[in-house]
Amino acid sequence: MDDSIKQDLWRYALGRWQHKNFERACLHLQDDYQVPVALLLSGLWLAESGKQPDAGVGRRMAELAGQFEADYLRPLRAVRRKAGDDARLPEFKRQLQQVELEGERWLLATLPTLCDNLLPAGKPVDAMGWMLVLVPETAQCEGLQKSLNDLVSL
Repeated sequence: MDDSIKQDLWRYALGRWQHKNFERACLHLQDDYQVPVALLLSGLWLAESGKQPDAGVGRRMAELAGQFEADYLRPLRAVRRKAGDDARLPEFKRQLQQVELEGERWLLATLPTLCDNLLPAGKPVDAMGWMLVLVPETAQCEGLQKSLNDLVSL
């Protein structure tokens, strides 16, 4: 996938993140259900781009995002949050935030590379279709399903 498409996803993510209710909904899904924010943003972006949901692509995206979150972003986030509780470390916390943001940016640049073969749907795509593909455990968890529905409606 070319760089302009990756940049489109980054710009899309930055635009959506400006809305506080959207940010809160994403962080709730991240913190309470361990759903990577980059995965949520990618799914919404794919739906708005008119790409047909694909279970295989969704599985690969979820695996990559989940592993990157577990290996890098969650540990960074935990240290950043702990540093935020220590009034002596505001600069350290800011630097950790920057590193965490760079990790999110890397993930948002990498996830679209798994989408090269997606076909256009030829009709509007319901974002919840992508959420069900990317977060399959939604079918077994009513709270997760409600939270994803809330996010999609923003």
